[in-house]
Amino acid sequence: MNLIGLRIKNIRKEKQLTLKDVAQGIISVPYLANIENGIKVASMETLIHIAKRLEIPEEVLLMSEDEANKALLKELDEIFELLVFSNPIEMERRLKKIAKKVDLRFESPAIELSFYCLQMAFYYKTWEFSKAEEVEAKYLKGTEKRAADAFSRQLLSYYYYGQAVKHSHATCDYQLAVEYWEKCVDITENNDFHAVFHVCICINYICQSIYEPALGHIQQAWDLIKDEEQERFVSILYFYGYIYFQIGFMTEAKSRFEQTLHYFSKYPEAKKIYYFVVQLKMAEIENIEGNETLFQEKITNLYEELMAYETTNTSFNNNDYLVITELMVIFAEKGFVEEATSLMGLMNKVIERVKELNYFMEYTETLLLYHQDEQGSYEEKMLKLLKKIDASNDPVLIERVKKHASKHFAKSTKYKMAYDILS
Repeated sequence: MNLIGLRIKNIRKEKQLTLKDVAQGIISVPYLANIENGIKVASMETLIHIAKRLEIPEEVLLMSEDEANKALLKELDEIFELLVFSNPIEMERRLKKIAKKVDLRFESPAIELSFYCLQMAFYYKTWEFSKAEEVEAKYLKGTEKRAADAFSRQLLSYYYYGQAVKHSHATCDYQLAVEYWEKCVDITENNDFHAVFHVCICINYICQSIYEPALGHIQQAWDLIKDEEQERFVSILYFYGYIYFQIGFMTEAKSRFEQTLHYFSKYPEAKKIYYFVVQLKMAEIENIEGNETLFQEKITNLYEELMAYETTNTSFNNNDYLVITELMVIFAEKGFVEEATSLMGLMNKVIERVKELNYFMEYTETLLLYHQDEQGSYEEKMLKLLKKIDASNDPVLIERVKKHASKHFAKSTKYKMAYDILS
């Protein structure tokens, strides 16, 4: 794709002009479409005429990739590193600085696209999905088919990363996310980046309940790090524990989680990310091992810590919201209406959230109706939930919803309905 063509396309759409509006008297409509899609290369004379039609300075379309601002390219690479290593505050500051001080139309198209790829990825990573979608629709729409051929290696790495984060967080298409994370691995030679990408691949396999490759990728990340001076060591320990937990190796899982807790004193930033989620998993191990009293004690303490943390006006991170929703469902299933309602209140403050969590929210609302003896409303809401729950990417949640519904309808002597739900 000729990147100048993409710039023409973006400006034309921003000005709400059709291909015919811009091409009239200059070139044919099909020829302009081919320029925009990178199939044809426009002459300098044609670009000047198009610039006049678009009412923009000629320089905007006459900018060559050879004139790339090397200092700005370096700045973008540093921002990408902040993105990969999860430093959103500094990344946001630097993106805003560029947006304020640099007119990207007078930089090379590759630099402009790089900025928007990074901005899009930042928004997807911080769950600002509507902003991410706006950037993607305005500047990056239609790039997928020719990106691999037309984008520089640097730009392509930003683009693939953004798509990987998008499908990990927003669309929850975890297999597609895996494909993009693998492209991220292939396109970079930075081993520190590779370690992060392998952890991300592991997470997306976990989300699909596919644990053998998840374990393989976390092992690759471990092999790349082997350095306890890096905070990423903590995330690797945690995911080892998580995988062992999911495949039923509780002794190994508990050992890894305890190691993770041990390193929190050394890495306080890692504690902010993993503290609550480790506490939840340690509680769930007690439940699986039949220690109901200890399980109840741990989830009660976790609930109290979450509610206390909320009063500090410190933002929860993405992992924390996963804990809140899981704990919310646990309390709702047990009939602890007050606790489940309070946790739902925390989630209702999240303006945009991973769509998968909406199933947890709806299931909780349904359970609250059940425990408040509003059986007619419960059945109505549960039947609506059952119609769409199979679209969830969480097989455990699907099973929980169906079991609860089936058990209820069986008690109501609606045996055929109870059977059909589980069949």
